[in-house]
Amino acid sequence: SCGYFRSKNCLREIRSSLEQSKPIVLVQEADPAKGGATLQALRDECPEDLQPDIFEKGWTHTIYMRVEEYQRVSLKTIVEAVLLCSPNYVNQSSLQLCVPGEPESQPLAFAKDTMLWASPANAGAQVLAEEIATTFAGLIVSTAEAPGPATHMLLYLNEDSFSDERLAEQVKQARKDKLKIVMAHENDPDLGGCLFSKFFETTPQELIAGLDGHPGLYKALATSFFPGAFREVSLVLLAKKLGATPVSENVNDARSGVIRYAIRGRVSNRASTRRSRFSTSEQVDVGPEESARQVV
Repeated sequence: SCGYFRSKNCLREIRSSLEQSKPIVLVQEADPAKGGATLQALRDECPEDLQPDIFEKGWTHTIYMRVEEYQRVSLKTIVEAVLLCSPNYVNQSSLQLCVPGEPESQPLAFAKDTMLWASPANAGAQVLAEEIATTFAGLIVSTAEAPGPATHMLLYLNEDSFSDERLAEQVKQARKDKLKIVMAHENDPDLGGCLFSKFFETTPQELIAGLDGHPGLYKALATSFFPGAFREVSLVLLAKKLGATPVSENVNDARSGVIRYAIRGRVSNRASTRRSRFSTSEQVDVGPEESARQVV
């Protein structure tokens, strides 16, 4: 986080870890209110002589989220990095960890007819809608100029949102017609991600304030979409908002083969999740380690 490399004690800590060849896990704070910054900004604060050893060695890196569903991903990344330095796993390159109750551990599908409208006026909405439909069985995507028989409208929010004037009118009409609107807030800079505060500058005021008895558009919460391992969680949360429900592994219908592997080919290992809070596909038994990892 911001200020870490300005602390004498923190610098003493990291220098000592490097001198003793301790592996490092880079944990980047996400919340600007708690010192969050880009990795480049944090590197700029770091003394030049330390930068190559910290930022150019390919150390495990995760963004630390504070929302529970995403925080689990951060914690699993840290735990995996530590376990891979332990005697039991030192010869492995990765571990499939899972936390009981995590959203992505339960296969989902749409049991009811659900059609998601991704307006052509909403840049990026079609790509996300198709990603959801590919990941979860039973969702139909419409990219027509009008919603037609759609049950939901996808409002994809990134730096280009509402640059097409048609989108604001479509959102107004959807609210008037009581078409359910689900919002996705893009946070990946490579996909036009930006701070949510930007939308209060680009969204028409009548949508923000609400009109004709409708509450303000942003009274409802948008699902945040983050890059990397966090995206799977975002997909699950948005799918649930659209009505996706857990599917029994014993479901016997034409879609069951697709449903079991709906979440990027992953099916939870229930036997392993009962063994420990953080579990792998085999029993984890880790004692005191001489090669502890330094978390930055």
